[in-house]
Amino acid sequence: MMDIGRLHCFVVATKGGDVLYERFWDRFTELEKAEIRAAFSTASGNVRLQYDDQDFIAPYKTARFAFIPSADTVFYLMGSGEYDELGLVEILRVIISVLKDVLGKAPSAALLLDKYARLCLVVDEVINEGLLEAVDKEAIKKGIKGKAPWE
Repeated sequence: MMDIGRLHCFVVATKGGDVLYERFWDRFTELEKAEIRAAFSTASGNVRLQYDDQDFIAPYKTARFAFIPSADTVFYLMGSGEYDELGLVEILRVIISVLKDVLGKAPSAALLLDKYARLCLVVDEVINEGLLEAVDKEAIKKGIKGKAPWE
């Protein structure tokens, strides 16, 4: 059986490196999680993050990850198999775009912390147990509407 791949984790951090949200879909030890966070931080520390929506990619062991800065935050997604660099970038773009729509503006650290439940719902609607669930913006927004505790 061929390994179709997985999404391993999604992280949102400030440009200064403080983690605002993280979701690991694989069983990593705390040490492995720390190594992944450090790889994300190192990769984004080696590039200029001044332009929103610019995408970057980097390898991590047998996987790869993509990251995109938005406002004062950076969104990271790590995957393997069919989830190649282009796929990861597209998934991140969908998450950021839906967040902009449901939050009314670019997702900043303060806004994401204030609207944390919305961030969680968007991520859960797009990615389910490490597999891509939805990329259609309208379907995602419709899906979170029924679950939204803020309505």
